[in-house]
Amino acid sequence: MNAMFSRLIPISAFFAFCFLVVGCAGLRPLTPLDPARKSAVLEDCRRPFLPGKYRLVHALETVMPDGAKGTAIGVLVADPRTRSFRTVMMTIEGFVLFDAEAGETLIVHRAVSPFDAPAFAEALAEDIRLAFFPPGGEPTAWGAGEAGAPACRFDRADGRFVEVVTMENGGMGIRLYGAGQELLKRVKIAVPGRPGLAETLEIRGGWPPYTLRLRLLESEALDDYGGLSAED
Repeated sequence: MNAMFSRLIPISAFFAFCFLVVGCAGLRPLTPLDPARKSAVLEDCRRPFLPGKYRLVHALETVMPDGAKGTAIGVLVADPRTRSFRTVMMTIEGFVLFDAEAGETLIVHRAVSPFDAPAFAEALAEDIRLAFFPPGGEPTAWGAGEAGAPACRFDRADGRFVEVVTMENGGMGIRLYGAGQELLKRVKIAVPGRPGLAETLEIRGGWPPYTLRLRLLESEALDDYGGLSAED
């Protein structure tokens, strides 16, 4: 590992997750596209998300409004089929800062103060689900969004909306809107190679605003018993 791991993520960066009230651009109507493109557009909308159970290791970098940066390592085991995951954040030396898992409920196994705030765990779980788990089956709407970019829009049971956008350069965007159609956060993904395994992705949101950048270091496809899948 390089010197980027020599510092921890600043405490203020973690607490930024707890203030997700970014209210700016709302949902805009989608322009209809040729119905013959539906299959291709929907397939593209699935590309950012994990197709099965994976273990991912990321280098994490936070950027605060004043330009302050911090780094750490994140390990994530996630299964989109059950919408469950376990995540650990640690220093390069292996000191665990945060360890939690979520399925039907969210359980925190370890949290170094002040990371034991319930709001932090809930917000981090939201980031993971938004970036790695598909938002649903069929979208409630699809068509052309901003600058003509193909987009899929999904309703959530909690009244929020998720929009997945395919950019002209092949990159992807995921946006979370509140029940009042206010933008809460967004995920920017570099051109995905294999589904859910983009080399870099960026999450923006919160108040005060924060940026979280993830760079993929390792990935393993897992079977239901936690081992490598036959295809790997």
